[in-house]
Amino acid sequence: MERHGEMLSRLIESFAARGYFPQASFAVFNRQGILCRGACGGASPETVYDLASLTKLFTTTILLKLADEGRLELEGRVLPLLDVPAANGILRESLANATLAGLLTHTAGLPAWYPFYAGSGSLWDRMEQAIAHEEGGEKPPMVYSDLGFILAGRLAEQAAERSLPEAAEEYIRRPLGIEILRYLPKGSPKDALAGRPLAVSCYGNSIERDMCRRRGICFDGFRPDGVPVAGEANDGNAWYYFGGVSGHAGLFSDIDGVAALGRFYLTADRHLFRLALRERSNRRGLGFECGPRYPGGCGHTGFTGTSLYLCPDRGIGGVLLTNRLAYPAGEAKNIDPCRRAFHEAILAAVEQGGEW
Repeated sequence: MERHGEMLSRLIESFAARGYFPQASFAVFNRQGILCRGACGGASPETVYDLASLTKLFTTTILLKLADEGRLELEGRVLPLLDVPAANGILRESLANATLAGLLTHTAGLPAWYPFYAGSGSLWDRMEQAIAHEEGGEKPPMVYSDLGFILAGRLAEQAAERSLPEAAEEYIRRPLGIEILRYLPKGSPKDALAGRPLAVSCYGNSIERDMCRRRGICFDGFRPDGVPVAGEANDGNAWYYFGGVSGHAGLFSDIDGVAALGRFYLTADRHLFRLALRERSNRRGLGFECGPRYPGGCGHTGFTGTSLYLCPDRGIGGVLLTNRLAYPAGEAKNIDPCRRAFHEAILAAVEQGGEW
């Protein structure tokens, strides 16, 4: 009988062969540890990827731990905690009723995205311009917002009294025993990843260039198309404006690092997991997303092609890290069909029993 890991390898390789991504690494884990690992396209289980928006789950975890320590209140309003100048009246008005829970569930009423790097001014000035740019019409109850997690990162730094890289080190990497989990800010030493292979995340920012163009915004500082990007955050705001360190994007890790976060929620602190999933309006918990992409569970994705899946009832989860944007011509497929097939295959394997 074929082992489940071999079946999953064939599944992932089939999507790679159809052009969904050049490289991928995956792992399946339960409360006891890693059940199987695999990779394709020249990657290995040790390959390090740009996690993109999976960073948001790590930011969420830092904030949940800080809330558990009594340093923050999830239902507390965030404006009094932020040093927003009185001159930024539009931003202050927009954040008047925003709570930390609202930021983490994307229900704080903030815009989805805005290129802070395509202009000058402080973070607060750029936030205000983003809000002014999006004004008009009725706001939906939930808008997946990078801006909300940029602010969440600021709140984490303030409550932890240390930088985001230092907070990630103290609250996640060291206590969970993760070997590779770090931001790679501008000027990082070449040995920052201890010689690990590093996946190319993209060949320029052609997608963000188009996003700016559609909004009538000009920025001439994009990385050149066709040049491989590795060790630099793909996300434009994370890289061009924040220098590689932000609450919404910027972390790099491997499948073991992401699986360690998943196992933390399955085992070490179910209290924080229950806390994170207590709000499920609009298919959102605190940081986590629920819905058809995550059968019987929850998780999160990253724009570069990364994802974490947890099924708490079965005590199992999966990590899929890909570089779906790493095609020189700039094409990129939606890899949700692969993610869902991977998650469904994990559950089917649990039902079947047998060897991993």
